[in-house]
Amino acid sequence: MEINENFLEGCLFFNTQTFSRTLLRIAEIEFKHLKISPAHASLLLLVYDSPGINPKKLSRFLNLSPSTITRFVDALEKKKLLRRETQGKSTHISPSEKGLEIKEALALAYKQLILKYTGLLGERAVNQLSFTLLTANKKISEFSDQNE
Repeated sequence: MEINENFLEGCLFFNTQTFSRTLLRIAEIEFKHLKISPAHASLLLLVYDSPGINPKKLSRFLNLSPSTITRFVDALEKKKLLRRETQGKSTHISPSEKGLEIKEALALAYKQLILKYTGLLGERAVNQLSFTLLTANKKISEFSDQNE
């Protein structure tokens, strides 16, 4: 039986997954020297910008489940990059001293990542893709939220 691979060319699911995996490999290279994953780096950058942020806001900003945020915070706390403070039912996440020590290196790695993919794709394509994906994510999230 012959397989027709052309259907994959027009499949949004297949193409976004392929693109995401490739972009992740590039990101992992940029963050490897810091011994931190790109996802953990994104969370840390949010915490740097909003010390004392609560997990619910992190979940919303990163579009990740609360349990995933808990796992990320646990991992970063274990590396002593974050500290978690609980006051009654409220939890607040802040960078630790060690976490603050890598802030500049983390920001530089993120900048290098952006420069790398912008160099590969071109600034116009990056801006168009980012806007298109942002818009699509909002629409598809609404559908997903309604059907949970």
